[in-house]
Amino acid sequence: MVRYAALALQLAFAMVAKAQSNTNPTPTMSFNATAGTTELPNSDYSNERLGLLWNQVGPIATHARVTATVEPTPEATLVGPGDFHPLVASTFSSELAAVKLPPNFAWGLSASAYQIEGAAKDEGRGPSIWDLLSHRVPNQVADNSTGDVLGQHYYLYKQDFARLKAMGTPYYSPSISWPRIFPFGHGPVNEAGVKHYDDVIAEMVKNGIKPAISLFHWDTPLALFNQYGGWTSRKIVDDYVNYAKFVISRYDKHVPVWFTINEPQYCNWQYSSYPAGSYYPSYGVGPGLKARFLCGHYTLLAHAKVAKWYHEEFKGKGRITFKNSGNYFQANSTSEADKIAVQRSYDFVLGWFGGPWTDGDYPRTLKDTLGDLLPKFTQEEKDIIKGSCDFFAIDAYTSFYAGALQGGSLEDCTSNSSHPGYPECAATSSSDPNGFGIGPGADLGAGWLKSTPGGIRKFLKAITQELFPSVKDIMVSEFGFSEPFESSFTNLQDTLWDLRRADYLQGFMDNILMAIHHDKINVTGAFIWSIYDNFEWGSGIRTRFGIQHLDYASLKRTPKASTFQMLNWFKSHGGEFIGGRAGNSTMHGG
Repeated sequence: MVRYAALALQLAFAMVAKAQSNTNPTPTMSFNATAGTTELPNSDYSNERLGLLWNQVGPIATHARVTATVEPTPEATLVGPGDFHPLVASTFSSELAAVKLPPNFAWGLSASAYQIEGAAKDEGRGPSIWDLLSHRVPNQVADNSTGDVLGQHYYLYKQDFARLKAMGTPYYSPSISWPRIFPFGHGPVNEAGVKHYDDVIAEMVKNGIKPAISLFHWDTPLALFNQYGGWTSRKIVDDYVNYAKFVISRYDKHVPVWFTINEPQYCNWQYSSYPAGSYYPSYGVGPGLKARFLCGHYTLLAHAKVAKWYHEEFKGKGRITFKNSGNYFQANSTSEADKIAVQRSYDFVLGWFGGPWTDGDYPRTLKDTLGDLLPKFTQEEKDIIKGSCDFFAIDAYTSFYAGALQGGSLEDCTSNSSHPGYPECAATSSSDPNGFGIGPGADLGAGWLKSTPGGIRKFLKAITQELFPSVKDIMVSEFGFSEPFESSFTNLQDTLWDLRRADYLQGFMDNILMAIHHDKINVTGAFIWSIYDNFEWGSGIRTRFGIQHLDYASLKRTPKASTFQMLNWFKSHGGEFIGGRAGNSTMHGG
């Protein structure tokens, strides 16, 4: 009886619907929120539209006290390690005793906008993809922290630059926030955001600090994901180029080094897992391999177009490139299979974006393995990409062993996109072939990172002499270390003795100098990550990379032992200092 009653009810509804269609014809269709393919162009740049974007993110935290630009206060005396424990000694004390850096070697500290600025919603900034990820996606950030407040560098930049001047560091390498300049990714410029960066650049110049600016460090405007899917659409190339031209045109006379893109390899481990189709439309490209290589394709093309404009039309005064992310791979053995595995590992990291130093195209390894998954450049695009970098920049943090996959042939992997090793089809490890760890480990929130200072020298040689012989000079644009369990200390004095980070920095800088002096590699700069503790993406704020400790409640910055390790090293090896002095005794951590 229940069945017949349901059928009768459906028939009654159908009769009502037919009657309605005769008197009031309302169209009907099937709806599926995840199946949309039509992009949503936006020309509404109103406050109401901006409010809707922020509502998509959710409530934003603010700081109780620091809500406006703070003038620098008089600096007290710098307090460093005393008599009871030395800093870390060099393992090359005899070889490098009298060795000096080449003239004009660029060195300093680095950071990025989303990771330190805070003031997330202030003064007209639009949300980025990371505002959405950190607020809305469960388990996206290990400790559930966000970029809402952090170090409030947006308001404390004058304090921070006074501290850099006191240290004597001649360069600082931050990024500019795309959604602070263009809250919607395109359209009108945010007046308050531009005025802020006018002040930031002016304050750096005033203090004698040379800017090495990254134009993009992963904070794509959320509006562009809503509109066309972000970096999976060719449309983003024009929007990025428009943004980059605006910033470069305004600040080029003060900026000797431009990094168009920070680590395009982030398409590999981060962009390909963005929740397209769940928190914003997918437009037919969900998380996975397709997103990964579309992102890389349009990123490289965007860089190349900006570089071409910079040199040929704008006639820029500085140098321009992008920052690669990569690490040294050492073969498990002398076998041919392991050698091939090393080359494949490099191809899918550096070779992927190696076109500027080769023929402007992808390596044959990627083409053969990926097939139609790998987008194709036109000959005109290859010509633009080739030679588009003025120097090679590498963010190099650690090293790995690499070897052939076990339990099957290389062909078994490369011919099967469902294979767990696909598409790299090579095995990497942080242990040597005998099973001993490759180097001391970092904080658990950076489990991939081991201290391997000997690897950077080998890596610089591999890049310039084997992988890309056309490279004329190279910068180590980032290196740094997260002290294990640093967030667990309850006593600040214990926190400041970051000896594993100090050891890491000493070893890396020694090996960079060995590469310059003994291997005759033209290394022209090195930037340490990071100016102070920051938001470490999926690891959050508990994983600390700063050479200055940041108290997230009081916002007080305090130099760690690694600060003095860095300053002493550059003092010993002839690094340039602001004002010609190797540090200034009028710096404190407050």
